Amino acid sequence: MVVPEVTTLAEARDAIRDLAEEVEKLSNELAWFRRQLFGSKTEHYIPRDDTPSLFPEEMSPESPKEVPTATVAEHERKVRQANALSEIPGDLPREERVIDVPEEERLGMVLIGYEESERIAYRTGLYVIHFKRAKYADPSDTLRGVVTAPAPGDVFDSVSGRTRYDASFIAKVVADKVENAIPLERQARMFGNERLPVAPSTLEDLYKRTADALQPLYERMVNRIMQCDILHVDETFIKQLVKGAKKCKQAYMWCRLTGVGPPMIAFHFSPSRSRDVAKSLLGDYSGTIIRDSYVAYEKLDCEVACCWAHVRRRFLQAVESGYTKAEAPLKLIQALYRIERVAKERAEKKGTDTALFHARKEARRQSQKLVREFFEQCRVLKESERPSSPVAQAVSYALNIEEELKKFLKDARLNIDNNPAERLNRGIAIIRKNCLFAGSEAGGQRLALLYSFAATCKANGICFREWLEDVLPRLNSTPAGQIDSLIPGAKQRSQ
Repeated sequence: MVVPEVTTLAEARDAIRDLAEEVEKLSNELAWFRRQLFGSKTEHYIPRDDTPSLFPEEMSPESPKEVPTATVAEHERKVRQANALSEIPGDLPREERVIDVPEEERLGMVLIGYEESERIAYRTGLYVIHFKRAKYADPSDTLRGVVTAPAPGDVFDSVSGRTRYDASFIAKVVADKVENAIPLERQARMFGNERLPVAPSTLEDLYKRTADALQPLYERMVNRIMQCDILHVDETFIKQLVKGAKKCKQAYMWCRLTGVGPPMIAFHFSPSRSRDVAKSLLGDYSGTIIRDSYVAYEKLDCEVACCWAHVRRRFLQAVESGYTKAEAPLKLIQALYRIERVAKERAEKKGTDTALFHARKEARRQSQKLVREFFEQCRVLKESERPSSPVAQAVSYALNIEEELKKFLKDARLNIDNNPAERLNRGIAIIRKNCLFAGSEAGGQRLALLYSFAATCKANGICFREWLEDVLPRLNSTPAGQIDSLIPGAKQRSQ
């Protein structure tokens, strides 16, 4: 830090003010770095006991629920929560094993029943399907030749109809790569441990061919997504290998998620995070997008609703840096989230989107007052705080997108934040950590395509591996007019 030379009292005051702002800025940066290295990653905020609550009376925090206790041997302990030790799911397949009494011990006795118990077991591993194609010949007429049953066919509709890999094997390879983030090289070693020597290049070929086969279905799903009235959009980074340079560059996964109805999710890989990419993905969209304040989305013509979680994050950082003035706005945001949570809990009992919209519409009448008070506090803080302080920066961020933040009050279908899209990026983060990088732009787009189906399956409660095993053999035989039936969650959408 350079101390300027001063000659007058006014210059000294200006220099002291500038130095104070510089010290404050450096202190904030140091506090931020400490939080990144040593702090908790949670965003939960627990207000101090001596701070008055700003919750509406009807939305005041509930007291902690009492944990049921049981008296055992003259002392109390918590009742054990239900889990696999006490309740084994009834839909799991079962194998019956009878343990009999030795014959010499049951002479003269009659079986009257069984003492039954269950335990969870696990069985997996490779097996071989041995096809036997029948061959017929006419001994009395050799000119008829030999008639052989047709080949069983394969998922990629090859000319020979023969392959060494069943759809179930291909589905496992792809699901482990995309959903479980297990690199193909590691999978090859795992198969080797099970006495199946298979080259990583072979698994890569199966992976690529699966992505290519699903390309038409992916494009159809993207078209369906773009017809939705509300979309969540976000982007996250991933590394891409630069061919011949032995280094990686920054690339991005762009996400589009339906905001209403059964979820459908499409990821798009791009080497860029520019406005041109956002324009190409959303330029023709006429609905409402829920997003953060990233500038790439600003030139789009569609309606925009902004994310309150990003606003909350900035005020929380100010509080953690010691600025108590940020506590009051932070509590108002906390109250908004509590209203949303209560409305969701009420709607979940009915289990329909319509119930959620009605619950939100009623609850957000209370939110209007809180939002109005929040922005009034922001304007007061903007006048009293130095522009360099974290409080002023959080306030400026909120005021710059005030209208977009208020959109959720006018449409009960809109979520209060963009967290549904941000949560999807966690899967990309795991892939980024385990697989390190995409080998090329084409490889990145294959990953985006397959991860789109994996995320859509998960959002609809479908096993991605089982979906692949079912859909891959049917891709080439399904008429074009019925291809929508193959999209994950199609049955829920048709009901």
